[in-house]
Amino acid sequence: MFMVCSSSSSTQVLILNSASPLTSLSHRRIYVPNSVTKVVGVGRRGGKWNMTVNNNGENNSITTTTTHFDDNKVVDSASKVVRNFYEGINAHDVDSVQYLISENCVYEDLVFPRPFVGRKEIIEFFKKFTESTSLDLQFVIDDLSTEDTSSVGVIWHLEWKGKPFPFSKGCSFYRLEVINGKRQITYGRDCVEPAIKPGDATLAIIKSVTWLLQRFPQLADRL
Repeated sequence: MFMVCSSSSSTQVLILNSASPLTSLSHRRIYVPNSVTKVVGVGRRGGKWNMTVNNNGENNSITTTTTHFDDNKVVDSASKVVRNFYEGINAHDVDSVQYLISENCVYEDLVFPRPFVGRKEIIEFFKKFTESTSLDLQFVIDDLSTEDTSSVGVIWHLEWKGKPFPFSKGCSFYRLEVINGKRQITYGRDCVEPAIKPGDATLAIIKSVTWLLQRFPQLADRL
């Protein structure tokens, strides 16, 4: 409940519930005719509003002059959405994270040859993932960016019963937008530690491919 007392020539108490400045309004009033009471307050979720109550004998009116909400304050932060996503996957409760993913989201796991497109396809992928693993295998977030409201970077690893799982370090990137009042993931990419680590051989491969492209530029069309 939110209580406001303010009047130019009368004593007035307004009691409002947290749903809206104009709903569930109850009042007790001792007024002088033709008086005007101005009320300024903060509504649910931080929305600012101004009200004017006109007392004219038995005729009383309420006028709302301004109402404003900031999406970034109303909805969950980007980092909170991403944390909730990992918590849902760790709990093997994939259905609980559906609302965190936008309808047209694109999700890239670079272990797979093509991205997963759309909420339905992404949810099906994670259901297959959780069905093929144990609750003893958990994602552990090592670091997570919190400064940006539209994108989040995550460094993570897997643990089996609290112990590091081999070849399981990874990093992910997520892009988010506010859609219909909810901040949702619209794009994601996972990069996972490879089981085979070629080391310096990787540099030799890059050098060889670069040399071929320089000698035979037409090969670039096949990349």
